[in-house]
Amino acid sequence: MRTITAVAQETVGGSGLDWQTLLATVVYAVLGVALLMLFAWVVNTVFRLDLRRELIEDQNTGLGVAFAGTAVAIALIIAATVVG
Repeated sequence: MRTITAVAQETVGGSGLDWQTLLATVVYAVLGVALLMLFAWVVNTVFRLDLRRELIEDQNTGLGVAFAGTAVAIALIIAATVVG
């Protein structure tokens, strides 16, 4: 009969959670955030908007919803690229 320690070591060892996997996850997360920030800058530049002024001072809810939807779409594309 196997001991509890052996079962625990098999479970932890077989989960694929080593330092390389953790480092890759952190790198991809930072890359994803950087790409989303780049996306916000591109939107500001291409459409000649001041997102901060539009969202905070003018309280443009429609622009906020449109920007959030686009950011989620870009995030899904980045996530699919990272996973796949």
